Amino acid sequence: MAAEHFAASARALDALALSFSRARATLWLITATLTGGVIMGLELLGFRLYAPYFGYSIYVWGSLIAVVMAALACGYALGGWLADHSHDDTPLYITIFLSGVYQLMVIYSADRLLRSLWNDGVFVGPIVATLLIFAPPMLALAGASSFVIRLLARAGRVGASAGGVYALSTVGSIVGVLATAFLLIPDLGTHATLKILCVISVMIGMAGLVANRRVVVLGISVLVVLAAAPKAKLHSYEIWRAESVYNEVRVFHYQGYLWLALNDLRHSHTTFKDNSVWSGSYQDVFVLGPILIHDPRLLVLGMGAGGSIRMTRLADPELQADAVEIDPKVVEAAHRFFGLPKRANWLRVHVADARPWLERDHTRYDLVHVDLYQGGPFIPFYLVTEEFFRLVRAHMTADGLLMMNVYDAGSQREIVKSTGATLRRVFPSVFVYSRVPKSYMLFAFAEPRSLASVRNQLDSAQGRPGIVKMAREAAAGIKDFQAPADAVVFTDDHAPIDPMTHRMLAQDHP
Repeated sequence: MAAEHFAASARALDALALSFSRARATLWLITATLTGGVIMGLELLGFRLYAPYFGYSIYVWGSLIAVVMAALACGYALGGWLADHSHDDTPLYITIFLSGVYQLMVIYSADRLLRSLWNDGVFVGPIVATLLIFAPPMLALAGASSFVIRLLARAGRVGASAGGVYALSTVGSIVGVLATAFLLIPDLGTHATLKILCVISVMIGMAGLVANRRVVVLGISVLVVLAAAPKAKLHSYEIWRAESVYNEVRVFHYQGYLWLALNDLRHSHTTFKDNSVWSGSYQDVFVLGPILIHDPRLLVLGMGAGGSIRMTRLADPELQADAVEIDPKVVEAAHRFFGLPKRANWLRVHVADARPWLERDHTRYDLVHVDLYQGGPFIPFYLVTEEFFRLVRAHMTADGLLMMNVYDAGSQREIVKSTGATLRRVFPSVFVYSRVPKSYMLFAFAEPRSLASVRNQLDSAQGRPGIVKMAREAAAGIKDFQAPADAVVFTDDHAPIDPMTHRMLAQDHP
């Protein structure tokens, strides 16, 4: 009887041990899945976190991705090394827990750190920021897959273990990308998403170290501190902030000026001056459109907060307009703060990307405004190419006019030269006028025009004194655009607008 009782007890212990090992293996697989999701969520957050300080260019993306990949490579190697020198999974969950603690510190310090790196450029700034903000927690999380493979491989099925872990980690990464891009950031914002990823990391670590009371207490303390973390504060003079899938949108009011900023806080996209129809910015030049093209039907590509529309209606109150703006939050800001009417029989606002919208639409316009920036001074490359301008011209009347704002602070004026040269491939007459330093307005006519005829029209302007004065100034300052022989013509195949902008910023902010 004693022998039978002993045997039964042994079988029960074996069953309990088997149940425990299966539960632990399940936890390991869940760990690999969740850490993959957190890693990709943090990477996407990096682009949004950096946008107000470094912009949203390919250089920011490239710098961040390069450092992240280096951190992941080191993390994979470190995880494998730790696994080979460990008897259990304790180091794995301590590492993940510490990643969560580091993310908590990032939540409290990231904005101050990014401000200190503001003027370090779109290459050095993001690299240093990523090394300090994202590399440490990602390195810790990346080791999870290697560690879990080693733990599962002790059962003797190395290939199956590796394949299963990488598959689950990849699935977690996919879910992390989709959830962060389509749910968390648009609905909750960048800082709230950081908090959620931090909670996931801390909870994974606590789950693996649940038997350690000190870790549990510390984890609860971290969660309490995280819950008490203040919401992202508005900057000085900032009256509104919103996040969309495209931009971090901000509205500022300071010393009598109201302006809209997308991503890069150093560059405004629409500026209004209190108690004045004139802003003093480049957008005032759009008032010249109805002087050169009478009774125009207007198309605005890149509406922003409606500054160019406002100036055009100043010269032609009977204007009929269509405006295309990709970001619904920008449209909301235009309605809430910049006086753009939500319902008007003279205006239709289309929330769409400019180029696909042009492919679908077949309306013709007498006057077209092009002011397409993706936050800061960067123009999306496909919106400044010969193919794009040909598509725009196909929507213009025979005597139509395209007006395009170009920001170029570089000493060589590479951007404005190449943009003008590209326009000359499509339009027979191109002129340039600069009323505001670093901003150039390009005038591209669908029919041949002489500089003398354009100046004569501007000199003959009638109407409000401010408009007449603006027209006379433009008549004196407008010039025939002459494309340099070495100017790059932008095409869909080759449009080096980003490196040109990078060089320009390096000169403007040495």
